[in-house]
Order: sequence, then structure tokens, then C-alpha cells
Amino acid sequence: MDLEITLKETITVRPSELQAANIQTIELSGLDRISPAMLYTIFFFKSQLKNDGENPIELERAKRALQRVLVSWYPAAGRFKFNETTGKLEIDCNNKGVAMITAVTESKLEELGCLHEYKPCYEKLVPKLCQSSDVSENPLVLVQITSFACGGISIGLGGSHALFDGVGAFKFLASWAHVSSGKDESDLTFPNHSRDALLHAISSPNYSCPDTSAASIYEQDHVAAIQDLYRIPMQAMASDDRCWETALSKFGQIDPQGELVLVTLSVKKLVVDAWKGMAIESGKLTRCSTFDVLCAHVWKARVMALKLHPSTNICLQFPVDSRSRLRPPLGENFTGNAFVLASVSCLVKHLLKEPLHQTIQRIQEAKDGITDEYIKLYAKALEYSSDKFFPSMRELTIITDWLRFPFHAVDFGWGPRLSGAVLLATPVPETAFLMLDLEGGYLVRLGIEKKHVQNLINNFNNFDFKY
Repeated sequence: MDLEITLKETITVRPSELQAANIQTIELSGLDRISPAMLYTIFFFKSQLKNDGENPIELERAKRALQRVLVSWYPAAGRFKFNETTGKLEIDCNNKGVAMITAVTESKLEELGCLHEYKPCYEKLVPKLCQSSDVSENPLVLVQITSFACGGISIGLGGSHALFDGVGAFKFLASWAHVSSGKDESDLTFPNHSRDALLHAISSPNYSCPDTSAASIYEQDHVAAIQDLYRIPMQAMASDDRCWETALSKFGQIDPQGELVLVTLSVKKLVVDAWKGMAIESGKLTRCSTFDVLCAHVWKARVMALKLHPSTNICLQFPVDSRSRLRPPLGENFTGNAFVLASVSCLVKHLLKEPLHQTIQRIQEAKDGITDEYIKLYAKALEYSSDKFFPSMRELTIITDWLRFPFHAVDFGWGPRLSGAVLLATPVPETAFLMLDLEGGYLVRLGIEKKHVQNLINNFNNFDFKY
């Protein structure tokens, strides 16, 4: 279907209090700078509000809550800038504000069908401002609140991945909703935006590691995630953050010929629990998480759908949160990018022939390998190498765990809580995102070439495998 959207107002939202200590420059780490592209998510609320499609009281409350939240989440109101000496990207916390758009539509939420399934018309529900070639002019956070004729509301949220990682972005959203709903602000944990502890950990003279001064990141053969990628064809390299940002912007674009399709798959919780139970009861595994079994199943389903040559070397990579694994720990209130990639590599024929428990074992071993030393090696390789990597290739499967984010608990005080959440195009659209289904069970959102869609669906829905 199509959506007719009328834009009502575009404003700049700034912190309600200007604190001198918040006017600062935040030095970003290599984990931040690898992907400054915007990530867009839409949240739907089937609110029982007035049916005039305006909701002025609720919108004003959301705006004032955002002003309050930006006092402690002040980097979101800043802009990027390049350090004149190092050429590296930084956040200038200059209080220029968040761009906020309000819009209305005569459509009703029920006309959209299944809310969590991506539809091209959803692109109209996120703010798309003209991006300046000067990064210092572009907002780091964009918001569009659209009121539907049924009284429902959608929030389209765009944020630079260099600003916050998934954990930081969710806590920003949850904090905004918390204040908007009228709850006590003192219940919120104060965020830590400084990357100094991470940068100090990888540059400390007390920490010794293999040489990471190689000119190319692909020469860092002591970091598994990088070494595994080196074995398969490379794409997308850039020697400078400025060029890198331009290259990354192209990744978020879905092929205009429709060759790449965003697919949403679902599986019931009972099915996943049964998989986990069988894996443990068979005696092959002593533990098995929901992520472990879904990650293994999605990898197998995608590789089988692509029909790669049996002797092709393939790689699975997935981000692992380093907040509690780094020494000293970064703390749960750290908002910057703290995820490093765990990596599993093998041949196609081995992955497709081995039982599921063996693939799960590979994944668990890769997770266990994310130690303090590995994190520092990985972060240091990104920090000091002259190029960056964010490849998009058929041989590489990237799976991101959003199962930990309780989107169902996000409450702006508009009546019923969140009714649906959908992720739009990402820097690497082929990435698979594992998410909770708000109606029960789990969702998998990934991009795949149109010609492989049906094979992927068939493989994903085929639960007849050996343990």
C-alpha cells in the first residue's frame, strides 16, 4: 500500500538546560568510526487517543521529554567534526539539537497489516532531511512522529551508529519514553558517553600486544574476525574517514532494481525452546541460548539458499558486547560502541553437513574467545590501521542480537505500549537482526537477493535437522 503523509512541522529540539560541562568534544574510538551511517527504526503505538490525527498534547509532552533527556544525553544534540590534526571523526557537543518532524496521515495502522514486516511505504515514516556534504551541519539524531487517523502514533528514529551502539540507542529511546510517560527521572541511570576508558585501555603502556601498526587492517592476522575476512573476497575499503563515510552511505541504499529484498521471518518460542531442549538432552551441549540456536539456524538457512560452491570458504560474524568483558569494565551505562565481532569460518560443505549442535558449538567457542586481550587487539587494530572494513559479500553472514532489547516495555504514556517495531535499511542490509516478536516468539530481519528469497523462507521453515 501507499501512505500519504503530510508534514506539519520541523523543529530543532535542544536540551532544556545548558550545562557548561556538556560543551565538549568527544574523541571517538575505532569501534565508533567504523560505521557513522544512520540507522533507522520505526516504533508503532496503537494508542486510543483522539481520532483527529493531531494528538497535540501527546506531541508536546514527547517534545518536552526529549528536551529533558538531552540534558544527560547531550552528544545526541551535537554534530560530527574532523580533528584537524588526526583527520579522525569526533563529536562536537555544541548543542545544535535534534531534528524533530511532526506529520499526519489519513491512513489507519490496521491498514498496514503486520506492523513488523518491512514495507516500502515505511520509508515515509522516518525523517529524511537533505544531508550536507559538511558533516558538521548534519544532525546526529532525527525524529519523526506521525499521527494516524485511528489515534495511533509512529515514531521514526534515525541515529548515527558512531554516536551510540544498539545498547546505547535503546537506552536513549527508553529514557525518552520514561520521561514522556511521567515517571520519575531519578529512576534513570546516568549515561557515560566518554570513550576515554576504552581508548586508554588499548593505548596504555602497561598493555602489550602483537604489533598492530600494519598499514592495512587485513594484515592483522592475530585478530580472528579480521583474519577470517582476509580469506574471502574483499569489498569496500577506504583509507580515510572522510572517504569512508561516503562509501558507507551507499550501503544503506536498497538496489533500485529491487534485487535486494528485506525479509522478515518468524518462529514461535515453543519451537526454539524445543530446539534448545533437544540440543542439551542429546548430551552434545551443556548450555544453549536462544541466540545460539537461532544464529546457527539462520546461518545454515542463508548459506543453503545462496547455493554457494561446496568448497567456498564462508564466514559467520556476530557482535559481542564487551562492556563487562573488558578489563577494567566499561560499565553498563557506557553509551558508545562497545561491540566487537566474533567470527566463525569454515567451508560450505562442512556447515551444511554438520548437525546443528556442532554449529552451535562453533558459535559458543567464538563467543568464549572474546576475552579482554581479544577486545583490545580488535579495538587497537581499528584504531591504528590506515583503512577500515565493513564488507558486504555473499560469503559473509552477519547476525546481530537484538533479543536483549525489551521493546515491548517502551511506554510513552500513550495508552497501550509498543505494538510493533521495524528496522529499515542498515549500513550492510544483508545483516540478519534477531528480535523479539511483540506477539510472542522471535523475528529475523535480513536482506537477501530477490532470486533467493523463497529458498531462504523454505530453509528457515524446515526444522528437520539432526542434533
